[in-house]
Amino acid sequence: MLKSVAYILKKLDEGWGKLRRFYLVHYREDHVQRHLTLRRGECRRCGSCCRLMFRCPHLGGENQCNIYTCRYKQCIAFPIDDRDLKYLRHTCGHHFVNSREVEKAEAVR
Repeated sequence: MLKSVAYILKKLDEGWGKLRRFYLVHYREDHVQRHLTLRRGECRRCGSCCRLMFRCPHLGGENQCNIYTCRYKQCIAFPIDDRDLKYLRHTCGHHFVNSREVEKAEAVR
């Protein structure tokens, strides 16, 4: 019983994340761009982000996106911030740096 409640809460949180990302990429592009400047690393093509809440219908074999060249805005921007990495079990190649670290690096240049 307790395990099923935890599973439901996790799925609700993942769903909230999907709604949050949809809103941000369509209505708060400035916020998204600001956060993406803090993103480092690159996609490992693990497909974990394509399985948040449910499996994306466009995810093909070997974790390949069938619509990669015309994918949705929220897919292009994923992850927007640390909150998006929460359920990926450390498989994502992206991470975020502190804005102060970026300022220090720019000051050195």
